[in-house]
Amino acid sequence: MKKAPLVCGLVLGAVGFSCGFFGPMILSPDANQGPLIGILISGPGGALLGLVLGVIVTAVGLSARIARRLLITTSLVLAGVTLYASTPAPQYVGRIVDAEVADCAAPTSVVDAAMARWDSQVRRVTWATARAGWKEDLRGLAMRDGGVVLQIRVLRERLVYENQKPWNRGTFLHLPWQDKNAVERYYARFGGADCAGYSDVARALYFASAEAETAPAWPPRALPNLLGLNVLQVVPPTYSELKDE
Repeated sequence: MKKAPLVCGLVLGAVGFSCGFFGPMILSPDANQGPLIGILISGPGGALLGLVLGVIVTAVGLSARIARRLLITTSLVLAGVTLYASTPAPQYVGRIVDAEVADCAAPTSVVDAAMARWDSQVRRVTWATARAGWKEDLRGLAMRDGGVVLQIRVLRERLVYENQKPWNRGTFLHLPWQDKNAVERYYARFGGADCAGYSDVARALYFASAEAETAPAWPPRALPNLLGLNVLQVVPPTYSELKDE
């Protein structure tokens, strides 16, 4: 068993590298980590673990049969842990907020401030070109998008994530309620494009999330994103069971 450290190091290094290299590409193809787990973590880590295991096997004087079983068991454990780590983590989708409306304003009232912020960013970014017509889009959408800018007092909130692993994809994970008591601004359409539609809104539960866009653009094309605001809406049925848990 003099070669045990070398053999164990090669075997566990190969297992760790293979699972960490190919696992993310198969189990989590959209992740930006790619094969880096195998190259930087599980491959070298597996080799080091194998060397340690080989030294222990040699020092204790285990028989070849027992050493082989121990190596197989350790390889299976390493493969399982590495493949599990290669599966995608839960993806943040939004927040359920317990809040009350404090104030309301037309989107046109915040256009100038948003324009100034984007102008500043465009001047700072020299490695990308701002898309043509974003200023016209911002002013035009502010007049016709059909929403308002709400100032709300968030009393408490809970974060919501969508599970992405093969066995639980499509289910949701939520964190416990956290007290907040903070005033924040959101873009809202659920009461119409007039502040009168929000004047009688009392304390309620809402869902806050970023506005989805079909294609990436810089600056973005959706009005809430141009204004730098998340969208506030009535809690969708998908998340309704999370409201009172």
